[in-house]
Amino acid sequence: MIEINVSSKNPAALTAALKKIKEMSSSGSISKDSAIHIILEPGIYRESVRYNLSNPLVIESFPGTKAEDCVIKADNCESYNKGLINRGVFVFGSNSTKVILKNFTIENAHVKTIEEGDSFADSAEALVWSNTAGTLTCSGMRITGRQNTLYVKGITFFSECVISGDKDFIYGESELAYFEECELYLLEDTFGEKDSCVVNSQSVAGKSGFVFKNCKFTGDRKNKSTAYVIRTDGKGSSNSLKDWDNVALINCIIEDWYSPEMVFDDDMNLKIFPRGNAKNGIREYGTKIIEKGGKLTVADTARRNVMSYTLTDEDYYRFYASRFLICQNTPLAGI
Repeated sequence: MIEINVSSKNPAALTAALKKIKEMSSSGSISKDSAIHIILEPGIYRESVRYNLSNPLVIESFPGTKAEDCVIKADNCESYNKGLINRGVFVFGSNSTKVILKNFTIENAHVKTIEEGDSFADSAEALVWSNTAGTLTCSGMRITGRQNTLYVKGITFFSECVISGDKDFIYGESELAYFEECELYLLEDTFGEKDSCVVNSQSVAGKSGFVFKNCKFTGDRKNKSTAYVIRTDGKGSSNSLKDWDNVALINCIIEDWYSPEMVFDDDMNLKIFPRGNAKNGIREYGTKIIEKGGKLTVADTARRNVMSYTLTDEDYYRFYASRFLICQNTPLAGI
């Protein structure tokens, strides 16, 4: 394993380190499967970072550093740099194999300037995993932005992370994006109170999609607008290869100002597909609601969107009771 220490005191320090790795790999001084371990010293790294090598990669902050004290930060968005792989702060390409990120912050500092309806130019990802062959594992991370904070494809795992944004801030063409003991924080919109949501599923057909277990859905309390956990694009069908509304909430806690319908479908003008069942669609088990004073109550699912499904005990113990069951038949089965 090749170990590299990086300091924020040097301009574009992380980019320079990754460029050095690319040069070493291209020249043959290291093999294309040599593992790379990068340790980030505390500080703010003001740069946008790209990684698209096959070398397995671990990036973590210096031991004992708080995630909020080690920050990769940039102001980037679609109107500045067009295309998903160009507008993120930290972007992993299709050649990446096994990437592990630990205990630091990735922040897209872009402040939106275009209101909803003409908002594509304000897409501003913090972390982009544009990969269907490798795996991304994040633990103790803080991933923050505004619109479209986190984009994932393929197989990803997030443990004890805090992810924040104000609109569709977790999305992508996921096979399995598994979130365990994470906090999903819905920020007040730059333009004041507007209807908003956390997850926009565009999942691969027939796969698990976005699975949240023992997670908390929190945020800046809304009083004049509506907050949803999930939003559909209305594009899924039995013939589509993606755009399925595959989202599972397992033993999650949701603050009481989130809509009890859970799903935004534009007053039933957008199709939700498939109807929730034990393995696909919108499904939940053991959801609790936390009130403003901190009291926890069992969620009343009677007002859920008609396409949602409440998992039975049998469903839970068969498919969701352990990390292994959720990740089985994927490269994450051994984590």
